[in-house]
Amino acid sequence: MVPMKRIVVVFLLVLIAQICFAANEVTFEIRFHEKRIYYLNDQQHPVYLEVTLTNDSSETFRFKMAENRMFNFDFEVTTPTNILLEHSRTFSRARSSNQPVLYRELALEPGDTFGVVLSLNDFVEIPKAGLYSVQALFYPELYLRGPLADPPTEPAAPLRSNILTLSIRPEILIEEQRAMIEEETGKRIERRPLPPDEVVDYMLSARQRSQWEKFFLYLDLESLYLKYPGRAQAYRRMSEENRRATIARYKEQLRSQTVDVDILVIPAEFDIIQTRYTPTEAEVTVIEKFRYTDYVELKRYTYFLERRDSIWVVTDYEIVNLGTE
Repeated sequence: MVPMKRIVVVFLLVLIAQICFAANEVTFEIRFHEKRIYYLNDQQHPVYLEVTLTNDSSETFRFKMAENRMFNFDFEVTTPTNILLEHSRTFSRARSSNQPVLYRELALEPGDTFGVVLSLNDFVEIPKAGLYSVQALFYPELYLRGPLADPPTEPAAPLRSNILTLSIRPEILIEEQRAMIEEETGKRIERRPLPPDEVVDYMLSARQRSQWEKFFLYLDLESLYLKYPGRAQAYRRMSEENRRATIARYKEQLRSQTVDVDILVIPAEFDIIQTRYTPTEAEVTVIEKFRYTDYVELKRYTYFLERRDSIWVVTDYEIVNLGTE
């Protein structure tokens, strides 16, 4: 008669083999959650990664998913010289905690995909700007060691993902510098020789996204400030230094939306219907729609532009109310 202990051991071996077989048929992949440029110590924009498990086998793939994802996932981030970066303090504290690990059992049917978004900065300390290789690790049965493990054993070998190349640029210390950089490309925001209608499109699109520096880029703030006669008289009596301070203050007032709000309102939609220009002056007419709770308001904006060298800038505007729809 076969001893009961031997039967249990054989059963466990078969079960482990089935899990390993299923794991071999599971695709574990990572990709960047958003396409952008990453900077060192950028608390506003951590490196978010989307991690996915796809069951390519013909069997159900079962795994445990902890509330604290650090018991399921890990990341190996290495330098070009293959030096492994250290884990973050948050990660190390979580893994060394003696608190019970809460989890739920999940089943991934053939052809199904499971995915979560994780912040790489929660797992790894990135010490300096540079180029790094990133690979994720997934533990289907959780990463449990010491008193948390039952029975107390070493965690099973994890699934390993594809490898991504991560570029971290030097830290931006001044907020004004950050505002003048394109998030998608990392390039500095600069004026380009766009035609008048594209200048207006650029300005309005920036306002819709609340991208203030892009919105200001093609505005002649001095001309807009002098649009009102009461300002113009006092402005002309100022010294050059006081004029610069006045325009800087006017820009901040626009940003805080305390003056000239008619150029600041955000259109839900806009349609450029006419563009007329000479070599030095232009008019761009736009129908703008503003959505409210019970109605949509229509206005016709005419933007006046002047050409400065090869750059068109907005110097004035007129508004005509067209009613509602």
